[in-house]
Amino acid sequence: MTIHPYDVLPLTEGGKLLFTPCPGTKGVGLAESIEQLRQAGADAVISMTPSDEMAQLKVAGLPEAVVQSGMRWLHFPVEDDAAPGPAFEQAWVANRDAVMALVAQQGAIAIHCRGGSGRTGLMAALILRESGMDGERADTLVKVLRPKALTLPAHTDYLAACDGRHQQQEQVQ
Repeated sequence: MTIHPYDVLPLTEGGKLLFTPCPGTKGVGLAESIEQLRQAGADAVISMTPSDEMAQLKVAGLPEAVVQSGMRWLHFPVEDDAAPGPAFEQAWVANRDAVMALVAQQGAIAIHCRGGSGRTGLMAALILRESGMDGERADTLVKVLRPKALTLPAHTDYLAACDGRHQQQEQVQ
């Protein structure tokens, strides 16, 4: 049996984030990849790849495969090598509470982009920040697991802006 690759970042609250390349790639079929992530404990799959990129990767059926496996599918599309745009922001506003509820319930969330580092690391760092972790610590944890993550200015600038928004919110409170 071929194994779909993933790495695990345990969360202090008891849950975990699974960093993974796009299911259905890396020599493992889509259904088999999804099942392996489910067996690894994933309650949900966050896809960072836009729909057209999933089609190019020949995994357009990924959303349905995730749901059929009993996991929740969440889509936060970001173009490769780009900062999150309006589609990401709309999805984040609509689904942030669901993501953070999974974290609070000690759930496991598989996060993927094409290769499992760039956009995956961006989302993981954002989730860690949203759970109350300092940005520098969050970035370090992500980079330990994925050294190529958080190297693009588009991603680091986005996270720095998030850090600035969090600081402003704390000052208001």
